[in-house]
Amino acid sequence: MTDEPRKVQEFIMGYLQNYYKMLGEQKYKVYQFKDYFAYSLKGNYTFIKEEFLLKAQIEHYKQQSVNLTFQRPVLHPAWKYIGGSDRACDVRVGLDMELQYKGIPAKTILKNLEHQFVLVKEGREWRIEEDTYEYEFDLAGPYELELRGRRQKKKKWEFSQSREIRAIPKGIYNREKAVEYARKYALVPNTKEWKNYEAYGGDCTNFVSQCLFAGGIPFDHQGKYVTHKWYWYSDQYRTPSFTSADALKTYMLNNEGFGLVAQLGDMQSMKLGDIVQLGDLKETTHSMLVVGIVKEDGETPLTKDLLIAQHSGVDGIRGFNIPLATKPNQRVYYNILGYNP
Repeated sequence: MTDEPRKVQEFIMGYLQNYYKMLGEQKYKVYQFKDYFAYSLKGNYTFIKEEFLLKAQIEHYKQQSVNLTFQRPVLHPAWKYIGGSDRACDVRVGLDMELQYKGIPAKTILKNLEHQFVLVKEGREWRIEEDTYEYEFDLAGPYELELRGRRQKKKKWEFSQSREIRAIPKGIYNREKAVEYARKYALVPNTKEWKNYEAYGGDCTNFVSQCLFAGGIPFDHQGKYVTHKWYWYSDQYRTPSFTSADALKTYMLNNEGFGLVAQLGDMQSMKLGDIVQLGDLKETTHSMLVVGIVKEDGETPLTKDLLIAQHSGVDGIRGFNIPLATKPNQRVYYNILGYNP
């Protein structure tokens, strides 16, 4: 491909920088976006999809109580594959990102946002025909339904939860150790001690369970049903609750006696080391650990947002200090009270 790989890299980085510039400013400019896409049928379809997702993400950011504008982020590309000809090529790039939201005191770090591009050359210029990736806003259909429902019914993003206050357990949950573990292994998984399930559908709950364990929550072998147990010794000797979001929800809400004690919470009750899941009480699909709390100003400040750490997805998207407000989903909140010995 002669000198084309360098030109391809420059083109893709220009596209990504422009994309995040518009997102950070929360201003969509079609003339700065459309020219990146091929004029073919596939290229036009990809443009329509990406335009919709970007505009939906901007609208979602604008509606949050915390300021989610940001300056141009620092992008660190890892070029995994560039192949093809001088007229068409396939590109696979992993993207690490650092950004500072205006309303968030801590820097947000995202790792391994993988894009797979199909590019074609039109005249002397490269254009995007396809862009495949896994990220929260790559959910055009479901998100449009949520957005429409929110406009019509003023639907709350937080899942409405009635809380049953549980007795304070004897065993203390060390929140600082749980958060410190998350800080150490959110971006680089601890594969020396645990299996990584990113290649098997997602590692989010496995990571959160590791954080709970680091905070002193013991393995639980008791209980009549496997759904009332929680442990991991190997891939062959583990419970679903350790690695599956919905199974962990079942364990947290139903466990009695020995082991973890948790209860449903809300945004205002959350502390460092608590857990947030995406979904509702019928089904949860993603688990995250609270590693930061953003407060309003004032004598009795309310919580405006939570910062979370996560592993996620088949592509292994990882992050630390991610504002929960960026997630376009309903949430379920859990207060981790401790454990019963």
